[in-house]
Amino acid sequence: MTLSTQERVGNLLPDRPQPMKVLSITPTFLPEQGGLEQVVLELAKRVRDHGVHMDVAYVARGLNRSTDTVQGIDVYRVPLLGNRFIGWAPSLGRLARGYDLLHVHDPQLLALSGNVRWFCGSIPSVLSTHGGFWHTKSHYLFKKVYEATLLRGHAQHYRRVLASGVGDFDYFREFVSRIALCSNGVSVKRFNTVVAGEGRSILRWIYWGRLSRNKRLDRTIAYVGQARRLGYPVELLICGGDFDGLSPDLHALVHRMGLDDAIKFAPHLDDASLRAELAQRGVYITASDYEGFGLSIVEAMAAGLIVICRDIAPLNTFFVNGEAGCLLQFDGSDRDFKALGEFLGVSQSRATAMSAASREAARVHDWDSVAPRFVQHYREVLLDESANRSTVAA
Repeated sequence: MTLSTQERVGNLLPDRPQPMKVLSITPTFLPEQGGLEQVVLELAKRVRDHGVHMDVAYVARGLNRSTDTVQGIDVYRVPLLGNRFIGWAPSLGRLARGYDLLHVHDPQLLALSGNVRWFCGSIPSVLSTHGGFWHTKSHYLFKKVYEATLLRGHAQHYRRVLASGVGDFDYFREFVSRIALCSNGVSVKRFNTVVAGEGRSILRWIYWGRLSRNKRLDRTIAYVGQARRLGYPVELLICGGDFDGLSPDLHALVHRMGLDDAIKFAPHLDDASLRAELAQRGVYITASDYEGFGLSIVEAMAAGLIVICRDIAPLNTFFVNGEAGCLLQFDGSDRDFKALGEFLGVSQSRATAMSAASREAARVHDWDSVAPRFVQHYREVLLDESANRSTVAA
């Protein structure tokens, strides 16, 4: 016998055996590598301890319909016909019927949200924003037209929008009233066991993540050059997948600036290789001009790295400037260069204290604290849904 939503909500009590069933719907997943993929996987793993059974539907072009298991999570690969702007995934509706709630991860609010709205409209759903779609100016006119026409309808379909950061919250509350701040979690325990090696130094920097335009790696490279002009022999490792085809231009920039010996590139690092690099490096740097959350920053902080990043939300909420990191504008100003020089000139004891403060600041973002917040939103949405249905029935 199929349980009703109200019966399932009742079964969320700790002494009941029946878990809530949630389908996490995402436009990208493993084996692709990135922050969103890791968040979706970790969320599915962590909510199990809170009475939620979560599966994953990976919906994208070029997929063959299949089912497999990734780290104990059932993953359904659903082909998208068309593209990420306008695409159809009719089989998503059939898959979703067995679930109490859908958790959609759709920064673009385009094809994925459209399919949820059209084919899964009767099933309560929530949205995680993951930075929205204004992280770059590409397709600017299309985005403005979409923003003025379809965005509000797609956003208002969701029973609740879970903003991944304060910037997302401020943006999306202009389009939807049912919104709450619910930041992503970070596997703090995966990184806070990294032990600083003898080679760790405030002069050894790392960036890892996607090589995409909004990350402004050109500015990061420029600031390595400026640090060296100030007399600090900084070196930088840039590692990650080339999302926007930037690698040739970045290599050329490094060569033009005479930084071939100072800046090295590497592909995406596996977990063991990344931890080994973090043990030897003292600073994580990003000049990104837009972030929905900033997963890699918190991971770096958990490993004890001091952060240099742009003074924007939500990045400037992770630590107090000067205590666990350095906030800059990355605008090439004398003020920025003075702040950079002062940061690089701190004593070893001060750098050690900043590293410890960085580790401590990361703790609040651990999944142990974050997963229950998502589950509470799920419960509230289903309770509201049950109450509304009871009112209609009466």
